[in-house]
Amino acid sequence: MRSLSNFFPTIATRSLALCITAIALFSSCQKVISVDLGSTTTQYVIVGTLTDQPGTCQVSITQSKNFSDDNNFPPVSGATVTVESNGVVTPLPETSSGLYQTSALTGIPGNTYQLTVHINDQVFTATSTMPQPVTLDSIYTSTGRLSTNKFVTVVYHDPAGVSNYYHFVQYVNGKKEKTIFVDNDEFTDGQTIKSQLNYNNDTNNDARDIHTGDSVRIDMYCIDPAVYKYWYSLNDGATGANESASPANPVSNITGESVMGYFSAQTLQSRTIQAL
Repeated sequence: MRSLSNFFPTIATRSLALCITAIALFSSCQKVISVDLGSTTTQYVIVGTLTDQPGTCQVSITQSKNFSDDNNFPPVSGATVTVESNGVVTPLPETSSGLYQTSALTGIPGNTYQLTVHINDQVFTATSTMPQPVTLDSIYTSTGRLSTNKFVTVVYHDPAGVSNYYHFVQYVNGKKEKTIFVDNDEFTDGQTIKSQLNYNNDTNNDARDIHTGDSVRIDMYCIDPAVYKYWYSLNDGATGANESASPANPVSNITGESVMGYFSAQTLQSRTIQAL
């Protein structure tokens, strides 16, 4: 499991001179990505998701700021947002400032979806193919290998002969864990996976830790390769990506000038347990 975060994540949107080290747990492989620091041209940040669950097609649009500015990223109103698949175009009306969504579109595994965003005279597009779902068989809590803290283990069977990419989001008593958990089946194709979602509570925030009796929910997303690359690159250090911490420029699948973010057509499964 790579610890590298289901509503719109807060995307760190300022350009930095920061080295991002993506650590794959249980592996010695490291990947270093360098991004520029200092003042930069304002960029749009587009974050779009479509799942195979009803009422979950949403796009948020904000604007980035320089590193020295505050963390209040202004929403972008007045955009025209559509999602097209198989010749059918579905508009996403603006339901609140900078948020565009519709309940008229539910994703179908295997279908390809194209997001188009018009902002003034600029056009941004992204394409994502929804993978086939993989069943999240079970989850349970246990102590870590080198820690007395509790962590969740996810159990699922990876389909053989197909490249699969996974993104897990953890909630403890309704509070979302900041660490990004992603994985693929490069070395586990066709196997039954039992993967512990390890993270480092470097802020010593007790609310992040899992205690006996806590309600723990795991959302499992099957994502396409481009979205996996986005999450993998959004790591801001060896302890996993804190989505509200130092901003970085992850690898986007959105085309257009001065734009960051991603668009993901993804399947969703959730399981909730009481921690033992």
